[in-house]
Amino acid sequence: MAKVRIMCVCGTGIATSTVAHDGIEKICKKNGIDFDIIQCKALEVASQVGTFKPDIIISTTPISAKTSVPIVSGIPLLTGVGIEKLEQDVLEVLKDKK
Repeated sequence: MAKVRIMCVCGTGIATSTVAHDGIEKICKKNGIDFDIIQCKALEVASQVGTFKPDIIISTTPISAKTSVPIVSGIPLLTGVGIEKLEQDVLEVLKDKK
């Protein structure tokens, strides 16, 4: 699998996106996925999509920007509920990124 680009998003780009970043990093390492991750504010998504060109967005907050990049809720990484489903969703999106 080629290196995938992951964007973790929250309201401020600091707190919960850091938790999402750490959780997604663990998922990627566990599944042998080579990755780059950035964190940003929800208001920065449109500009960051244009420059970083992510394969997937993990968000802990609603995103108003229109994008064709798949968005997966990162809430399970905060609550601990539904992490297996989140991992399946992430792997499903990234399986074609070779």
